[in-house]
Amino acid sequence: MGDVQQSATSTWTSISSPAASRRQDGARTLGRVDVHENPADADAAWAALEDSPGGSIYQSRRFLLPWLRTLGEAGGITPMIVVAHDARGEPVALLPLGVSRSGPARIAGFLGGADSNANLGLFKPGLDLSPADLESVLRAAAAKTRLKPDIFVLTNQPKKWDGVPNALDLFSSLPSASYCHGGVLDADPAVFLGIHQSKDAAKKLRKKQKRLEDSGALRFFIPRTAPDIARVLDAFFAQKVATFRQKNIHSAFETPEMRSFLERSCCYGPNGAPPAIELYALEHDGSVIATYGGGQHLGHLHLMFNSYDMDPEISRSSPGDLLLRMLLEQKCREGLRGFDLGVGEARYKNSWCDYSEPMFDSVLPITALGHASRIAEVARRAAKRWIKQSKWAWPLARMLMRRG
Repeated sequence: MGDVQQSATSTWTSISSPAASRRQDGARTLGRVDVHENPADADAAWAALEDSPGGSIYQSRRFLLPWLRTLGEAGGITPMIVVAHDARGEPVALLPLGVSRSGPARIAGFLGGADSNANLGLFKPGLDLSPADLESVLRAAAAKTRLKPDIFVLTNQPKKWDGVPNALDLFSSLPSASYCHGGVLDADPAVFLGIHQSKDAAKKLRKKQKRLEDSGALRFFIPRTAPDIARVLDAFFAQKVATFRQKNIHSAFETPEMRSFLERSCCYGPNGAPPAIELYALEHDGSVIATYGGGQHLGHLHLMFNSYDMDPEISRSSPGDLLLRMLLEQKCREGLRGFDLGVGEARYKNSWCDYSEPMFDSVLPITALGHASRIAEVARRAAKRWIKQSKWAWPLARMLMRRG
């Protein structure tokens, strides 16, 4: 990604849109659509919409800009930031997209890729868009950018976020293979724990905590200095890579781009500005035995990754479960309203989460090549969904991956 990139602007009125004249009361009429390859050119609109209800940390500049400079650049992704304005020229919608190649096809999708658990657009509150409006925005953007995507493949979108319906859930969509799991926090940690942990489960976890405390000092902490952040990241990468290698899986956590992304994202900004990703650690006798990483946005905690020490003497005490309980207690005390544990099914999510949010994918072909790609894309996603939701196919697939 270069420092100087082109910016393209398209005009809404050049695209036929029955919604553009549907309302005559001035409450909502759309104007132009801009497309920016340089994120800096979209900065003012992004700042105006970034804290709109229904958005997440994964659409924020503090998460996506470091991602673009590291993992996005390594993946050959060119930014395509789409900004729609109203008739007065004020930004009312922003889609943080990027274009990459898959074979001969140019595919436009959400920035963040597999590292984002909740892909959403940013929309001004009260904006009333129809399926025709949304499709016209995307077609206008595709027509006026030099990137010329053949197809939009917009994956991992929640049906609603933080109680706000997803505005993009209006046109051609397919159910995703997995759900996003989350829960509600309480100002009183004891109340939260009482709801989400049975007496038996709480007793078992206390016994495990005591077992660790009997063999060394146990400490939950949030690293805030550069040396502590580096130490926790070192432990995370070592633990995560060991876990994947035990399963015979080569992971993205072994790449220098991932390391660079997390180093950039976990550092505090000038004057103590919060990082995109805050680290949480459980330390036993001076060694980090479990980690979590997550971002906070609009009173919501997005937990993104975790790891734990696989030493049998440590792992039998469930350090990951202990750390999760401690950090959720801390977020209750800090006054956060809710949290999510990301996309995908796992045993530990069942006990802490109150809901499983359905996810969907949208596919919009633009060119003839895009229409041909859509057939393959829809078939591939249907097969993935069937495998992951099958009682026997998904365990079989995981076993085959472990065997290489």
